[in-house]
Amino acid sequence: MIIFVACLATLGLLAYLHIKKKVTRIELPKGKLKWSNKRPQNAKMCLPAAFTETDGEILGAYRINGKTYESSKAMRMKVSLKGDVFFIGREWLSDNGFQQLTLVYDSKAIEFRDSRKAIRRALCKDKNGAFILQSNYPMTMSAFALECSRCSTNATYLDMGEFGYGYIKNGFLKRPLYIWGYFTRHKQTNWLYIE
Repeated sequence: MIIFVACLATLGLLAYLHIKKKVTRIELPKGKLKWSNKRPQNAKMCLPAAFTETDGEILGAYRINGKTYESSKAMRMKVSLKGDVFFIGREWLSDNGFQQLTLVYDSKAIEFRDSRKAIRRALCKDKNGAFILQSNYPMTMSAFALECSRCSTNATYLDMGEFGYGYIKNGFLKRPLYIWGYFTRHKQTNWLYIE
């Protein structure tokens, strides 16, 4: 019984220390950032990027091999993927990308009026390259944007809706980034990935 209580206390302490930290930085595997509306088969990293509408369509414009699909959504910048980095702007700067909410632009956090709290995820970059930030507990979009601005020059939101499952492979093991989205991952319509 004493061993059980000690193990439970240790797990509780570890959970507390993890939650005390507002966000977790996740390094990306080496490779080119890609986006697709078709699920990649052998990706080292794979996670949802653009929002999905209730009818199963991708919300906003996107670009694959230089061809643009769908119409642009106001207030959403274009995220252009080029090699292992990305660029945020009003125009496409590469042949591959998607449209999404900007959280940080030129090191400034963007303010949002939405006060809902949720687990958040972002594609960020600094002078060393791209990485993922994910909140450790539910927070508002403005609070998350502020956290992203503390360690990145630019950041774009990544879909964390009911099917926000994503993973990064480490050898043969897949590290899930949001386990609760595993059972609805079949509803995802688009993926940011590295082969």
